[in-house]
Amino acid sequence: MTQLTLKNEKLSVGILPECGGSLSFFKYQEKDILRPSDLNETEANNTSLFPMIPYTSFISDGHFPYFGITRNVPTNSPISKYPMHGDIWRSKLKVVDQSSTSVELQVVHKKSEGFPFDYTANVIYTLDGENLLVTLKLQNNTSLPMPYGLGLHPFFKLNKSTKIKYNAQNIWFRGGDPILGHPYVIPPALDFSKARSLPHTTLDISVDNWDGMAEIIDDSYTLKITADETFGHLIVHVPRGKNFFCLEPVSHTPDAFNLAAQGIVGTGIQSLGPQQSVSHTITFSLKGNQ
Repeated sequence: MTQLTLKNEKLSVGILPECGGSLSFFKYQEKDILRPSDLNETEANNTSLFPMIPYTSFISDGHFPYFGITRNVPTNSPISKYPMHGDIWRSKLKVVDQSSTSVELQVVHKKSEGFPFDYTANVIYTLDGENLLVTLKLQNNTSLPMPYGLGLHPFFKLNKSTKIKYNAQNIWFRGGDPILGHPYVIPPALDFSKARSLPHTTLDISVDNWDGMAEIIDDSYTLKITADETFGHLIVHVPRGKNFFCLEPVSHTPDAFNLAAQGIVGTGIQSLGPQQSVSHTITFSLKGNQ
């Protein structure tokens, strides 16, 4: 497995192009910010971070209607009975540009290989001072409009002192809830508008009207996440008994293709016309705590 390394005075990252363009580590002053993985890892779900293109979370029952046609999406991972997290995390990407502080990866997807549209996806990792910028690009190569979503799936290190902070409005999905697609106001127990510790029990929620800013406060550093406005949803996943948690900037809620087809407003699903493209960036900024 090929690992590429980017490094400056403050930050370093390891990149695995053949494993979904994922990260094998992300360090600030030699301290792991994300859960590190083996450089020979072949499953993106076991890495430090992976991109989600052209959708995030899951598509229930493996199909959705679009422009009057039912689109089928095959299951793509043994960890779920539904297709999830898009195609890219299960793909081998190629390097199209590289320097000491930046690398651009690309994959050309054919509709017969997963998501039923042709597209080109690019992932760019860039180090700039104390900032890691991750840019996701998508171009629709199909002669029809294509629904899409984008996101990142990082696995942050978790310890007893870790706190998080973000502003959002509603919960769209909560693991174990029978309700999906009917958002409700965030209850006080799940309100992170002020910095607070994560629960010791399993937590799996998707929130909306996220303002694109979040903080992770550790003993020795503070990490700020700043995302383009297209990322209006945030997924928070805390698996019980693990030493990591996930804070995922995403553009839509779980199962958004099907919910949008039902006429539900606010799912976050967007559409690309033939040959149209988009480019959106998420920035991770580090600062040491004195």
